[in-house]
Amino acid sequence: MITTAANQLNAPSGPLRLGRLELGVPFFMAPLSGYSDRAMRALARRFGSPLCLPGVMLDTTTINPKVIRKGINAIPEGDHPIGGQIMGHDPATMAAAAAELEKLGYDLIDLNFACPVPKVLRRGRGGCLMSRPGNLLAIYEAVREKVSCPVTMKLRTGFDSDETSRAFFWEVCERAIAGGVDALAVHGRTVLQRYKSFPDWTVPAELKRRYPEATIIGSGNLFNARTAWKRLTESGVDGVLIARGAIGNPWIFSELHALAAGRETPEPPSVAEQAEVITTHYEMMRSDYQEGKAVGLFRKFTIQYARRHPQKNDVGRALMAATSDAELFATMDQWYR
Repeated sequence: MITTAANQLNAPSGPLRLGRLELGVPFFMAPLSGYSDRAMRALARRFGSPLCLPGVMLDTTTINPKVIRKGINAIPEGDHPIGGQIMGHDPATMAAAAAELEKLGYDLIDLNFACPVPKVLRRGRGGCLMSRPGNLLAIYEAVREKVSCPVTMKLRTGFDSDETSRAFFWEVCERAIAGGVDALAVHGRTVLQRYKSFPDWTVPAELKRRYPEATIIGSGNLFNARTAWKRLTESGVDGVLIARGAIGNPWIFSELHALAAGRETPEPPSVAEQAEVITTHYEMMRSDYQEGKAVGLFRKFTIQYARRHPQKNDVGRALMAATSDAELFATMDQWYR
């Protein structure tokens, strides 16, 4: 057994429940702007993620008539269950965007109050709302009233590290739970910390202790299955979000399935299996993007896929250098076959 007796005691005893949506395992793939497109979601599902979300969507864009007519937010066949994460600052607009996504068939609405990107903060969106608890909760209430599907929230531990910010965090959590939020996902850093320093997993753990009936999900620096399972079991939260750890690494989900069942993790994928998955991923991207565009977009995945190769540094440089389909496939032939 990988897990210790103590960890098994704290491990989730049943499925992860997000309102009426029930997941068989206590983890799923987080929304990743610029990454979690149809291809990445399809591979995550193949390896065991029970729920996937596209990248965050702006509320104003989601309700734009041109966007609606073009069907940009339409759900590909078989891409269920799927959640839609939205971001904005106006309660009425956020509620309208949530209603539009539910109309399109999204199974869950997630409200992003955690994004730390400076241009997002300057526009009063994302993590900026952690400093405006009244505005944040008004958005939640407006969305909750407008849709019937589960509604979840993504938070950080505060806007910054001062006492007022932490008090705002606990106020938001208390009132959202009292208001029937279906889950709170907490990234263990403040907004201003962005991705610096180590995430504080004691905060989601304390949140779960204070509100044992609420569904609490932890997030932050989960780059491999063993670390994710350790954080899950030691903190006592109901589930974890797999974000950057899933980029170029769909195997993390099958490894987590093994740990959840109390088994050893599978052997690392062979070079041949890596080649098959990389090729499948790229072929899906080629079918989804304009000709010649996929190879450039795929670079952010290839550098992560290369980490699994025995000669990762050489392979990473070679794959990043490819500027056409022919060059990418030739590089794959050289290093993977």
